[in-house]
Amino acid sequence: MAMIRRRTRLFISKNFQIRYISLILIFMFATAIITGYTVYYTTWIMFGEKLAAVYPQGLLLEIVDKVNAVLLLRLIFLSPLVILIGLVLSNRIAGPIYRIHKFVRKIHAGDYSEKLTLREKDELQDLAVVMNSLVAKLSSDREKRSLRLDELAGKIEDLETQILATKPQGEELASSLKTVMAEIRSLKSL
Repeated sequence: MAMIRRRTRLFISKNFQIRYISLILIFMFATAIITGYTVYYTTWIMFGEKLAAVYPQGLLLEIVDKVNAVLLLRLIFLSPLVILIGLVLSNRIAGPIYRIHKFVRKIHAGDYSEKLTLREKDELQDLAVVMNSLVAKLSSDREKRSLRLDELAGKIEDLETQILATKPQGEELASSLKTVMAEIRSLKSL
């Protein structure tokens, strides 16, 4: 059984993860812009006239500029945190995809000996269970096929012995049986 190791690299599939983080950043900035616009719009409609009466026009614009600057700075300072969170979350998807890719390559090469294991918090756990079940079935079917081919090969060898005992026609039939045996051996190696 393969031991599950802790990933030491945050970038497993760089292009995928960068696209994922970019989408998170775009979503974050779009949400901030929409929220900010909604809050400002509501504030100006509800409080604009009242605030204009209390504060001189220049002071009110200065307050709005300061609020805008604070919001922009907070967005800029929050961006690295969002990038880090996006990197960790994308790692939970990119890591399993990487492991599944390696696993499928081994299966393609005919190695059914390993099971696909993912970390506990990784996504795609259900897929790993289904893939392990599929590989177990493929391995079982391959073993059954191999046993059946061995049985057929044994029966053909027995027939070959019996045919060779009949001499004149036996040699031609034995040659045909050898051809069938060669095909069985080639099937067994699949």
